[in-house]
Amino acid sequence: MINIYNQQNNNRENGGVASTPPKTMHADISKYQDPTGEFTSSEFKWSFWFVKHKILLYKLSVGFLIVFSVIFGGYALLNLAVYFSSGLFADINLQKQLTVFPDYTLISAQYAPKPVQVEGVNILNGGSNSFDLVAQVVNPNKNFVVYFDYYFNVGDKRTAIQHSFLLPLERRPVTSFGFKDGYPSDVNLVLENVSWKRLRAQNIKNPADYQAERLNFIVSDFVFTSEALSGGLGSNIVNFNLRNDSAYGYRDAQFVIGLMQSGALSAVMPLLLQDFKSGESRVVDLRNFVSNLPVDNVEIFPIIDIYNKDVYLAPQE
Repeated sequence: MINIYNQQNNNRENGGVASTPPKTMHADISKYQDPTGEFTSSEFKWSFWFVKHKILLYKLSVGFLIVFSVIFGGYALLNLAVYFSSGLFADINLQKQLTVFPDYTLISAQYAPKPVQVEGVNILNGGSNSFDLVAQVVNPNKNFVVYFDYYFNVGDKRTAIQHSFLLPLERRPVTSFGFKDGYPSDVNLVLENVSWKRLRAQNIKNPADYQAERLNFIVSDFVFTSEALSGGLGSNIVNFNLRNDSAYGYRDAQFVIGLMQSGALSAVMPLLLQDFKSGESRVVDLRNFVSNLPVDNVEIFPIIDIYNKDVYLAPQE
């Protein structure tokens, strides 16, 4: 009788002991050598590793993309929620504000220069039956130079139109010399064609220091000799030394010379020094024809637009 239970194992009929299946041999891929020489064992090893782990790599990539999407998607959703909770209303308010136009005339007035101040007009004896008209003017602005034309109204007459300027915070006299139509009355100063030049802060941070450095003139050895003591010359003699103690020379250094008595103006005189070099001293000798003129001091008022490069001499070699 055929034993149908032992058809797959005939050795049991022969001895009752099952034979051990042969062991599977694993190839050592590190010893693989490509006979063509185009595929090294290292490349084969990594290729084998990739094929073996590609499912794991796929899962890791998918997991990374999921985490990346969750983080940045959550950040985007958070910002969107913040915008709808507050930013949307801020945009609506901004749009409303843009429809309202402010009054820029008020803003410009805040930054506009203040007008030139006129502190009064003096009538001084100029000698030889003439009079000198003098007005003290002030530029109250620290960042503006003002340019203007001026003349004096004397009753129903007026003097010749002259051009002048004031540096920032400058206070000095403007003059009209030699008015001869009798003693002036009802005198007032008129300014016309006023224009302003703003100084750029990035170029000149402190105008006061800038001007003091360039308008550094020193008066010394002042002597006033009255007409009575002038030896019959018939005029008062004004002598002093004027030194340009700045580092800059000037082509035409113009001044108003104020003859003072107890701090008040007694007389004014013009002075022009050409090619006044840095460090140079000039002996000034002036004549004045006002009788019985009281003077105890002298004050100089430079009229030099130091913000105009054309007033300077070329640097000395």
